[in-house]
Amino acid sequence: MAAAGGHIQRLRDEATCSICLDYFKDPVIIPECGHNFCRSCLILFWGESEAEASCPQCRERVQRRSLVSNRQLANVAEIAQNLSLQEGKEEGGKGGVCEKHQEPLKLFCKEDEAPICLVCDRSKEHKHHEEEICRHLEILRKEREEILAHQAALDKESKDLLKLTEMERLKAMEKFRELRQFLEEQEKRLLNHVEEVEKEIAGRRDEQLARLSRKLSSLERIIQEMEEKSQQPASELLQDVRRTLQRYEERESPEKPLAFPPELRHRILESSELNRLMENTMKQWKDALLYRKRIQKANVTLDPDTAHPKLILSEDQKSVRRGDKPQALPDNPERFSDWICVLGREGFTAGRHFWEVTVESGEWWALGVARKSVRRKGSFSLRPEEGIWAVGKRGEKYCAFTSPYPSLLSLSEEPRRIRVTLDYEGGRVSLSDADSGAELYTFSGASFSGETLLPFFRLSGNKTPLSIS
Repeated sequence: MAAAGGHIQRLRDEATCSICLDYFKDPVIIPECGHNFCRSCLILFWGESEAEASCPQCRERVQRRSLVSNRQLANVAEIAQNLSLQEGKEEGGKGGVCEKHQEPLKLFCKEDEAPICLVCDRSKEHKHHEEEICRHLEILRKEREEILAHQAALDKESKDLLKLTEMERLKAMEKFRELRQFLEEQEKRLLNHVEEVEKEIAGRRDEQLARLSRKLSSLERIIQEMEEKSQQPASELLQDVRRTLQRYEERESPEKPLAFPPELRHRILESSELNRLMENTMKQWKDALLYRKRIQKANVTLDPDTAHPKLILSEDQKSVRRGDKPQALPDNPERFSDWICVLGREGFTAGRHFWEVTVESGEWWALGVARKSVRRKGSFSLRPEEGIWAVGKRGEKYCAFTSPYPSLLSLSEEPRRIRVTLDYEGGRVSLSDADSGAELYTFSGASFSGETLLPFFRLSGNKTPLSIS
């Protein structure tokens, strides 16, 4: 009998609307997520707002006109209601008669969990239940409006941040183009200077060589003449010596070496300054590249002591996949018990690090960074308040697990490898497409409070493995 009662209770739960907490009346199904509600309850919950509607249970965005009547569920609800009435009659005493009004127990009050008669249903004692349900619905409607307003504010803030990031990227590209144009102009100017200086130096060198050649020829003629006269008798040599000495004294006197032209020296110095300017500019760019290289590629491995029993790790602890059934593993405090997750073994308390994860065509996964103190037992939400910064894929949709609700991502192409970048001091966790470099989402302004951060992985209904590159 207890087992039968349990089955009936489960049937009641399946035939009950989660908004009015009563048996389904004209039930409809939401195709986007598969949840069922009374048509009137759903319309009352959504209100008259023209904003995009969402499922009251899972918050999935849905189209108002996509509702489909669920006749099978209506039949199940009717059967469950009849079974409840029959069970109420059996528990209502002799003949199933109300002890207070002596009327047949034809109804069942879900609030009091007891069978009632028609007079009880109209009495003040049970009439306030309907009013209380209306109050609950009104509270739910107001909460929904507040959530929609908050979601709109978050969407606006996200768009503003994306615009700001795009503006910063465009400014950086413009500065790079200006610097490149400046360097090209300076290179051209420097080459022209060097060419002109080389031409002027070559011209002056040729002029000096010509002058020296003329002097050398004059000296060679005098030497040859003196050698010829030295063969003459002494009397003839002495008679002509005065004229020879006079010719030597009248020869083209040697000049001092040409002074280096001041204007040429100035142009050479100017070229040197340009060269030094280009060297300094290149040094600044090298320093910027070195700063980027300070991001260290982390050698991430998976920690088997944290893995959910359904997860199967590879021997090198670089890959994880979901098995069909739980493994017989010790229930140590570090192990996840409900969510199918696993953490990395290596922790980070400072610096900038990155690692890459191959996701391939998996449909249900999440990855990112988590605090070492993240909850391991029971269920929890994937959001920064719980100590988790992650993005993931749910079916065909990608999202960032933000607070209070996930933010859908609009991607031009599906990523095959995800790069996770952690800037501990900067309080940033950035996730991007490792192949194209396109940013998926960046969590900024986080405060890690000196706590150790670990790589985070989750598989939900997904047998495609996640592999650390």
